[in-house]
Amino acid sequence: MPQTPSMDQVFFAKLTEIIEANLQHEQFGVAELSREMGMSRSNIHRKLKSIAKKSLTQFIREIRLQKAMEMLCHHEATASEISFKVGFGSPAYFTKCFHDYYGYPPGEVKKKVISEDGEAIEQDEVHRVESKRSHDDVNKTPGSGIKLSRYMGIFLTLAAIIIFTLAWFLYNHFINGQNRFNASDLKEKDLSIVVLPFKNISDDPDNQYFADGIMEDILNNLFLISNLRVISRTTSEHFRGTSLTVREIARKVNARHVLEGSVRQYGDNARISVQLIDANRDQHLWSANFDRELTDLIGIQGEIALQVALKLKTIIPDNEIRQIGETPTKNHLAYDAYLKGRFLLNKANDEQRVDISREGLMSSIQYFEKAVTFDQNFAQAYASLASAWFNVSAWGWYQPYYEGIRKAKEFSTKALQIDPGCSEAHAVKGAYLIWPERRWEEGRKELLISLQLNPNYAFAHQAYAQLLMITGPIEEARIYMDRAIELEPFFWVLHNLNAWIYYFEGRHKEAVDACLIARDLKSDYFFTDWLFFINYAKLGEGEKATAELQVLSRIYTDAGQYADEILDAYNSSGIPGLFTWLTDVNINKPVPGPGMSGQPFFIAWWYAILGKKEETLYWLERNMESEMRNYTYFNLIATNPDFDFLRSEPRFLTIIEQIGLAPYNHVAAK
Repeated sequence: MPQTPSMDQVFFAKLTEIIEANLQHEQFGVAELSREMGMSRSNIHRKLKSIAKKSLTQFIREIRLQKAMEMLCHHEATASEISFKVGFGSPAYFTKCFHDYYGYPPGEVKKKVISEDGEAIEQDEVHRVESKRSHDDVNKTPGSGIKLSRYMGIFLTLAAIIIFTLAWFLYNHFINGQNRFNASDLKEKDLSIVVLPFKNISDDPDNQYFADGIMEDILNNLFLISNLRVISRTTSEHFRGTSLTVREIARKVNARHVLEGSVRQYGDNARISVQLIDANRDQHLWSANFDRELTDLIGIQGEIALQVALKLKTIIPDNEIRQIGETPTKNHLAYDAYLKGRFLLNKANDEQRVDISREGLMSSIQYFEKAVTFDQNFAQAYASLASAWFNVSAWGWYQPYYEGIRKAKEFSTKALQIDPGCSEAHAVKGAYLIWPERRWEEGRKELLISLQLNPNYAFAHQAYAQLLMITGPIEEARIYMDRAIELEPFFWVLHNLNAWIYYFEGRHKEAVDACLIARDLKSDYFFTDWLFFINYAKLGEGEKATAELQVLSRIYTDAGQYADEILDAYNSSGIPGLFTWLTDVNINKPVPGPGMSGQPFFIAWWYAILGKKEETLYWLERNMESEMRNYTYFNLIATNPDFDFLRSEPRFLTIIEQIGLAPYNHVAAK
């Protein structure tokens, strides 16, 4: 006689039937299920907990995952397509949940399926295993459990692990005499990756923008993972076409893992190939090919990034998974225009020549404008527009300056209206609030939001370090600058700023070392020459300071007619003679270029280094009256140690108050 189903089995069957009937509805959850069951949420939850020891949300998710497994085993669609069919709005989140439940990502279902007891089984047995799992869930009772033998197996395994670990620890720390194990260092090094520029293996070399765009999108998704240290795109670009081995590259950027890739377009399709390498061990960890139609590429980058993170066993909070799973646009024309814009924007930022950089920035703006024309809700495209306008204005390549800043403000605001979680838009907003609006605390808030959203965003670390150079404390600026350089070790701007922070810390030897790196990366940036000069002066290395000042004089005067005067000033009065000569040049015969151009602030600064109080205050006051007030360095007087001897002077306090830096004047006080 057939066995009558128990009430628990009927309850389970009804729950499962309702969930499966609403499988594709992403918003179907506890409230909807309780309504269709005709029971309160608390009653359903309590009953499910007593039978299966799981929450209702967990039960719904497991039913979705079990159906996904069935579809994957029957090759009904791709993993991304199935994720939507079973109610996951994000392929990335689906991959994460699937991996947590089954122990491997959905992309590996074709290769293997692991049974509940850990035994490999063939694909034609999958349905039987899943049916068994569902059946076992229904028939489990509070009194049922795992067999004693399984407990014993687990116990013995754990015991063996503990004994081995303890033996290893004792050997390294006491017998071998070397404390080799540093948990924080190991974690930092293990959870680090550099993504190398993807190769374009299409027949058309002009498709490089497409390969670069795919690589950058994967990189940006990895950036969102706070537990993973990701080397920036600017640094990875340094190794495009290099002959260095993977291990050598990883060693240079202090990363353990390397992701390589290529992109090939053929007709209306594309193949993305990636491989993940443990550079320390020179060991291949994972590789995969992703074949998509060009109109179906959006979202694949998040899926790849998440699979990389899973292979590295990175812990990813749910909020970060949701961010990774979000697609910036569903319009492939908008996405293609955006990729072209990013290609040009990045190329502009990488170039050394100013004229090429300006051209690239203006060209990128045109493509970003196309992108938002195709999709008016494309937040990332608006953020990139804002970034391009801010950069082209900040470098002085667009006039009038304030018009470019106005556009940056307009487009960052638009981006944040669409997506309040856009890290790049928050960073641009923070930047224009600080430069030129001088709204320090509002800018600080925006930059911190940007860093919270994307802890690996090097520009936000850089901008926040620069803000701290204005407001202090300098010790904190050092932390953010070190982090920025860790992410962007080959970006010359950061090493230049690093030298400024060392100068403010009074660490002039380290400042010179930073200048050497900056000059090696970009040999023709005149502010690096100034940093060499003032740091050599502070170190008492007069001959080197004299030589650097002569170099500066030749930059601004074709004939270098001041070289002999500089040497005479040093021979007659030493290092103070160099600053006396500078004040005389600025006042009586200024020449083009900062530091010698007659700007009142520089005159005040050179007098401050000479320790002349009245002259310094006089020229600071003249700077306040000047229409061409130099705010770039004037903003730094609250933390610049050369002005410390004026901190309590009433005239100095008045100036500090007028430029909104009074709350920060105590920072550098002795």
